[in-house]
Amino acid sequence: MSKIVRYSFGGAARFGELRGAKIQPLRGTIGSFSEADEPSVDAAQVRLLAPTTPTKVVAIGPGYRVHLRGGPAPARPHYWIKPASALLDPEGTIELPSGVPMVCHESEVAVVIGKVSKDVPIGRAPEHIFGYTCINDVTAGNMVNIPEFLKSQYFVDGKIFDTFCPLGPCIETDLSLDDLELECRVNGVVRQHHNTSDLLFSAAQLVSMISSILTLNPGDAIGTGSPPGMGPLVDGDVVEVEVQGIGVLRNHVRAKSAPAR
Repeated sequence: MSKIVRYSFGGAARFGELRGAKIQPLRGTIGSFSEADEPSVDAAQVRLLAPTTPTKVVAIGPGYRVHLRGGPAPARPHYWIKPASALLDPEGTIELPSGVPMVCHESEVAVVIGKVSKDVPIGRAPEHIFGYTCINDVTAGNMVNIPEFLKSQYFVDGKIFDTFCPLGPCIETDLSLDDLELECRVNGVVRQHHNTSDLLFSAAQLVSMISSILTLNPGDAIGTGSPPGMGPLVDGDVVEVEVQGIGVLRNHVRAKSAPAR
């Protein structure tokens, strides 16, 4: 398998393998797929959904050595849990909550878990990784001024709003994070551009560390952290996260109306 998608066709959500301009339907779920005895469908005729339906997404930070400014690396990153209610499809709309002073993009690669993972030794962690996808770890709060962000309430709860976890467009199962270009564009202007060779923690390290704290289920995802350049999103923006070998995750941005009193 290579590029796994989840898509809506004929009113039903299905998994499939993207093969050029066609999608071959699959049976089963993440970690236990088999090819369905059904004809392929044109990719242009379906709507892509988030490629996994996680019970949770674990966001981490810091993720890149460049953030350390030459200082010592931490033994482990901070962890945040993004709930399943934050999940957003490719081309879906990120809603900017009313009353929040700033919402920022964070472009990342996400690790997708393939089997139940608890207390996984680092040497066995690759067996628990199904593949990788793009994630926009959308965060409320001033990510442009990190000291200010760390003092704010959004350091705790800035990642959990609805629509704050776009994922997609596919899960690439045949990929290495050793040397991938990652880029974020807002309205076509590059905001972030970095390489995964600078990651502080490998995918295997993250799976091992996080599974020692909580159980990871098939389809759960782990963000690997965002490179420098996180910036604000405003009403009407179009934000794209592109990871070499995976593709482009594109989303729209809309200000959410304040509730009526």
